[in-house]
Amino acid sequence: MTIKEFLFRYVGSQKKLILLSFVSVFVFLLANLSLPLLVGRSLNAIGSITESGTFLLAIDFHLLTIYLVVALVLSVLGVFFDFVFEYSIGILTQKIVKDIRDDVFSKICSVPIKTIDERKHGDLLQLEIQDVENIANGLFSVFKQLVQGILSILITIVLMFTVNWIMALGIIVLSPLSLFVSKFVATFSHRHFKSQSSLMSDLNALSLESIANLETLQTLQYQERSLADFARRDENLRREGKVAQFSASWTNPTTRFVNNTIYCVIGIAGIVMILYTPSYPILGMSLGGLTSFLSYTNEYTKPFNEISSVAAEFETALFSFRRIVDFLNGKDDVDDGKTVPEKTPSTISFEDVSFSYEPEQKLIEHFSQTIRKGEKVAIVGPTGAGKTTLINLLMRFYDPTKGTIAFDGIPSTDIPKKELRKNFGMVLQDTWIFQGTILENVRYANPESSDEEVKKACEEAHADSFIKTLPHGYETIVSAKSGLSEGERQLLTIARVLLRKPEIVILDEATSNVDTRTEKLITDAFDRVMAGKTSIVIAHRLSTIQEADTIFVLKDGNVIEKGRHVDLMVKHGFYYDLYTSQFR
Repeated sequence: MTIKEFLFRYVGSQKKLILLSFVSVFVFLLANLSLPLLVGRSLNAIGSITESGTFLLAIDFHLLTIYLVVALVLSVLGVFFDFVFEYSIGILTQKIVKDIRDDVFSKICSVPIKTIDERKHGDLLQLEIQDVENIANGLFSVFKQLVQGILSILITIVLMFTVNWIMALGIIVLSPLSLFVSKFVATFSHRHFKSQSSLMSDLNALSLESIANLETLQTLQYQERSLADFARRDENLRREGKVAQFSASWTNPTTRFVNNTIYCVIGIAGIVMILYTPSYPILGMSLGGLTSFLSYTNEYTKPFNEISSVAAEFETALFSFRRIVDFLNGKDDVDDGKTVPEKTPSTISFEDVSFSYEPEQKLIEHFSQTIRKGEKVAIVGPTGAGKTTLINLLMRFYDPTKGTIAFDGIPSTDIPKKELRKNFGMVLQDTWIFQGTILENVRYANPESSDEEVKKACEEAHADSFIKTLPHGYETIVSAKSGLSEGERQLLTIARVLLRKPEIVILDEATSNVDTRTEKLITDAFDRVMAGKTSIVIAHRLSTIQEADTIFVLKDGNVIEKGRHVDLMVKHGFYYDLYTSQFR
């Protein structure tokens, strides 16, 4: 997405508000900038400079009254349309920012899992919150000053020419000096704002990580080291922010110095022209004209000062905009599947599958196995053997680098991900509970289910017993970090799967956080619900998979042993060593 496409997508969709903003600011500026002209005309209505250089008092009360009444009307009109402009710009900014925030969140939901795994979560949080807020501040400040400033300059130029065309040309010739100075300072400060944003992302990532793992941090007595790490990064951010703000702070003073110098030059030139106008009428400068022109000199240079005064906001917003554009331009999760299976797959085949997260680090190589409907398959092996990676490939969170995973002979890449995944239910070691009631959390697996169906699933998962002890039962509000123990949260995720009743269940140490008695009850419940269906179990506690139809023993991404528990124990191989090591 380029800047042009950005403007068309987000700004172009708000045509009515933009038109209202332009009309209101034009009327406001025209009314406001007409006042110096009326003041100058009023001064000329009082008297004029004679050829001898003296002031001749000759008051035209009729003309003076007209000028003053018109000035009063224009002042009231300017105040009203100034309010309309400020309000419309505020509403316009909020609508644009809302659209950007929606698109960023939508992109987060649509990027490949690999993108989420590779990026720091604090960085994603900064995109959604901090960067969008930076753009909001930049849009309101810069867009307001830019629109108002450009129109103010154009109207002022026209009015200056009506007062004195010679002086107006002089102002236009001198004004690029201010632009040159502000451009020079802005170029220097940009790289520091870029570095500041990067350091902010790192600090957000550290904060998010510390909050998410606060219990572990306190258990390991890591508070002091964590505080020291945070303080070090925060100090680096402060230093870089100080340099960025210091460099940006020079923009406004330097442009003001240039503009004040121009003002002095114009004032001196105007006085000289007043003195020589009686002798050289072509100069066309009067006392009232000089008064008006000096006011217009201020009005002409003011937009340059105001635009430069928001240089820091502009640089911050510009860098945040580029970060968001780069993220929105990233690739979406690929889903080219067109074939919708007519029935639940009866076989899942891994056909010479190879995969690695990094090209130089091989993980799974030439993996070939078939899982049939109704089988209870267990996958065991040491840490890093590729057990969870197989599940990632099966769910199409990642696709194989070589080989094919087929469902009834149909390659998984030919099946739409939504159609593929609706056959699965997953219970992982990591539980996911969101802010809401117990009913809402379990019903997440099947939004159409009734309260009775949800409660029945909770009973089958043996979660009903602890739910009844909660203050409001199934209507109790819980969240990821409060209201429930880890084991209770895991029981709710198991209840979700039982409510969903999928054809294929994946269990990754699904009962790791519950006691042995509850584990046995849940296993029995799964066996009843999953009768005739397929289950794939990743197990570390090998005592839980003794009844599996097939056990795959993985090591270095390859199946080195395969069979039932009894058969594998008889072989006294790698599985035997794994199993017996848990009882030593």
